[in-house]
Amino acid sequence: MFKVILNKDNLERAMLRQNLSRKLLAREIGLSASYLSRVLNGKQNPTASVRQALLQYFKGCSFDDFFTIQEDGAGDVN
Repeated sequence: MFKVILNKDNLERAMLRQNLSRKLLAREIGLSASYLSRVLNGKQNPTASVRQALLQYFKGCSFDDFFTIQEDGAGDVN
């Protein structure tokens, strides 16, 4: 099983380049500010629809700019 992890630093840099606050970005892509905050703080992984919305909004960025695919359990000690 795999999960997609957000690269918070890259997304925040893209937000800075466009002078976007978290609240404004959330509104622009149809999310609540609290949900976007949970995603940015790593408390929730972005759903496929959220990933798509971010990539559509930041047209010059690729999937690899914002996200990393990680195998579930990666880094776990057995």
